[in-house]
Amino acid sequence: MAPGGGPPYIEEREPGIATATGLVTMFEGFRVGLALGGGAARGLAHIGVLKVLEESEIPIDLIVGTSVGALVGGVYATTRSAAATERRFREFIFSKQFKRARFDFLKESRQASPGLLYSFVSLVKKGIFYSFSMAKTSWISAEHFEHNINGILDDIRLEDTKIPFAAVATDINRGEEVVLRKGLLRHVVSASSAVPGLLPPVQIDGRLLIDGGWISKVPVIPALRMGASMVIGVDVSKEIEDTSGYRSGLNIMVRANAVKAEALKEMQCRFADVLVEPDVDHVHWADFSAIVECISLGEEAARRKIGEIRHQMKLARWSSLLGYSRSRRLARAYMKPEDPDGAP
Repeated sequence: MAPGGGPPYIEEREPGIATATGLVTMFEGFRVGLALGGGAARGLAHIGVLKVLEESEIPIDLIVGTSVGALVGGVYATTRSAAATERRFREFIFSKQFKRARFDFLKESRQASPGLLYSFVSLVKKGIFYSFSMAKTSWISAEHFEHNINGILDDIRLEDTKIPFAAVATDINRGEEVVLRKGLLRHVVSASSAVPGLLPPVQIDGRLLIDGGWISKVPVIPALRMGASMVIGVDVSKEIEDTSGYRSGLNIMVRANAVKAEALKEMQCRFADVLVEPDVDHVHWADFSAIVECISLGEEAARRKIGEIRHQMKLARWSSLLGYSRSRRLARAYMKPEDPDGAP
């Protein structure tokens, strides 16, 4: 726990400033961070973004993920290969094991609106999700959730990934953001991905953790505090739509919560040096079979931003050399002091 009761955070590692001659040596402390946001099936677009960053030779020195962003980021951090990441997801999504998760049923419950929160309204109206959640902790059992995670993630510790990696979760009891950077990769990603009602909460070090998207949809600030000199954020979520007709109390409550979540996300995304936003709003959050389309849309969005990414990298390198980073200064002002050990 941070001093003064603040949220537990990764310790901050200032980028080094070399004194030796040569630009390569001078910039050796420069680090590019990637913040992968939550968004369920829409998060498959992260794979397309990774493919373009890789082929464009944009270095990724650390990754922080939330929910599906933690899942995709965890696979990439262990393989350091976008092709291997894509192959693993393709094989898993069309496997019998994944089909037993019954996401197709949730997709078929969709009515007019594609958003995750609005889909919950549809389920509640039918009495399905409400009655099920009253009887059980989650739609998918802890055992089946574990089997799914084991089927896609390697059995290693975060400390052993090829790229430094952390995942964001929410402490449901304390109402705090928790940045997990130690422990078993499968366990950490399970906590970050535990969507309330759909997937079971996960216990880590005495904390009851759920999906990190409820408090940090796109984890830009944790990436900055992890030591990134600049951050590329990827946002695949959208819960707000220009629509009307909110007449029932339930719809109004859900809409108000979505407005609050969107406002928080937009504020946090402003800390990113570059924000990539794949056009996946039309993809249903439970439609994992849309993997090919999502990856393609991720590639298109990343290619549109490559020029901006290269430009921001040049600016950030010189800022890092001079010991100045606007984003990191803002992040320090925004967050309370972190736990020096970075432990959850």
